[in-house]
Order: sequence, then C-alpha cells, then structure tokens
Amino acid sequence: MIRPSFYIEEAFDRTVEEVREFFAAKIDSIISTVPIRPHCAEILGKLWDQGCTIHLITARDEEHRQVTEYWLKKHNLPYHSLFMSPHRENYSKGDRCVELGVDFFVDDKLENAHDVAERGIYTLLFHASHNRHRQTVLPRVKNWLEIDHHIDRLFQERLPLTP
Repeated sequence: MIRPSFYIEEAFDRTVEEVREFFAAKIDSIISTVPIRPHCAEILGKLWDQGCTIHLITARDEEHRQVTEYWLKKHNLPYHSLFMSPHRENYSKGDRCVELGVDFFVDDKLENAHDVAERGIYTLLFHASHNRHRQTVLPRVKNWLEIDHHIDRLFQERLPLTP
C-alpha cells in the first residue's frame, strides 16, 4: 500500500538501504525522463524576459548535476544558477535563499517551504500527494498557472505609484 509521504521508504514501506540501491541503479534514468509540468517553461521564460534572476535550488545531490542540467536544457528552462545538495547531505533552502536574496520561492516539501517562509520570503507550497493532508498557512498551488498568478500579484504590489 502506498502512503502519502515525501520519503520513499515511508511511502512504499522499504528500508533506507533498499531505496538507496534502487536509486543508485535508476536515478539518472528517472531524472532524465521525468516530464516537465505544463506552463513551467513559458512562465520561467516570462520571468527571464522581465529581467528576473532565476535560482533553482534543489535537494538533488551534486553528483546528479550533469543529468539535471541536461534535463533543464532539453526542456529549454532558463535559469541563472543551479544549487544542489552537497553529496548525501541535507542543507537549508532557507539559508540559501537568504544568501541569494531570493524574493519568491516554490517547493513541494512542506519543511523546505516553512524554512524559507520563516525568513520572510514569499513562499508557495506546490500541491503533491505527500503534502496534501498536512496543515499549513502557506498558499498552495496546483500548477504553474497558479504560480504565475501569484507572481503577477507580487509585481503589481511592487509597481511604483505614479501621480
């Protein structure tokens, strides 16, 4: 039975070692074939064209940089920088966002979203099976069009008032 969890070993009732062995054998194939979410490239392209700086901050291990960059290029996703987790270590996405001066952040892991939001950064939680039953005050989004709506709202709030 599959249980809603961010962690695969919990979701599929497997040991950490079983999950590690599976990913060691399959991770490059998984990363390179995962489909892009609808409207993602379009909205990131719009941000790029508007002069926004796009930082991608992922929990993927640094050892998967090459296949991740290949996937980003294959899907024509613009970005300025790609930050990955040090080999098999967790790191604070909140700390990284502060270092980079990030104003807007989206993640599907509730703990990462809270870590960033607690630093005063506008944060959205991307709806996923592993977070759908978890309580949060953060706005949830189900797709890139909803993310775009939040971005437009932020831009509107930051426009200078004209006489």
